[in-house]
Amino acid sequence: MRFTLAAACRSLAGCLFALALTAPALAAQPKAATVLDLAAQQKNLTTFVAAVHMAGLDDMLKAAGPLTVYAPTDDAFAKMSAADRDALMHNPDRLKDLILGCVLKDEVVMHSGDSSVSTGYMPSAAGRNLTFALDGDRQTVGGAHLVSTDMRAGNGYLDTIDKVLLP
Repeated sequence: MRFTLAAACRSLAGCLFALALTAPALAAQPKAATVLDLAAQQKNLTTFVAAVHMAGLDDMLKAAGPLTVYAPTDDAFAKMSAADRDALMHNPDRLKDLILGCVLKDEVVMHSGDSSVSTGYMPSAAGRNLTFALDGDRQTVGGAHLVSTDMRAGNGYLDTIDKVLLP
């Protein structure tokens, strides 16, 4: 019995030592405070983040939530014609309408099969209904497929989509 207890104590001491060594590294990992901070950390959302800045919506996406943002990826913006993309990116009012149409003032978790919103609609911050549907076994939002889901920030969730949701 003494041998087992001594071995258990050494094992516990080793685990605590390992935890002490890794704790600073774990604490150093950045945690996104807001959905905008989280979006800015994503390499495939540079156009969306630039659009948020140009539309003057930084404060809204940094405000207390809950929020869920469906951000079009850079590939989604690249699918637009160059003329349409330029016209959009140089029109702050249209950008504001576009971004507000991608924001829900609620937390929506999409990854689980028991999600409360697999089909139906919810009002966006722009006042338009954002439609949720299934395309086979893939969830769509406003006709766009989800690329990534449920990235958690301090004030809500960030999901990415494969299409720009034009107003």
